[in-house]
Amino acid sequence: MKKKKKENMKKIQKKRDVMEKQGEQSWTCMAKGMAIAYGITCIFFIAYGLILTYTNVSEQSLPMVALVCTALSSAVAGYDWAKCRKKKGLVMGLAAGLLYALILFLVTALASDAFTMGMSKIMTLIVALAGGGIGGIFGVNGKK
Repeated sequence: MKKKKKENMKKIQKKRDVMEKQGEQSWTCMAKGMAIAYGITCIFFIAYGLILTYTNVSEQSLPMVALVCTALSSAVAGYDWAKCRKKKGLVMGLAAGLLYALILFLVTALASDAFTMGMSKIMTLIVALAGGGIGGIFGVNGKK
């Protein structure tokens, strides 16, 4: 009887160890997804800056470019997050989009003198949530 109880305790401990390792791996995977999303953002805005510098493109297109960049980047983050967790794609995508937007707002607030939460920030948040949610759905439902 004691031997069987001891074997069960070993199985339980082994299962906990595996779950803990998977949890650690998913957090690093999720951090990697967010880093890739911000890498895409940097590439996008460097390319846009070069286009503005060397062509006759107007700066009036900046808000639209920023929203498209936000949607694509948060979709990539949502996709990676959902793929890492392998469940709850929409929730993971929305969380990734929210975190993407919050980090973006934090960087904006640190880089500027005055940070206000206006309609443009609300639109950015909505687009980030939508992009992350869509990416999350694709991430959890994609082929392995």
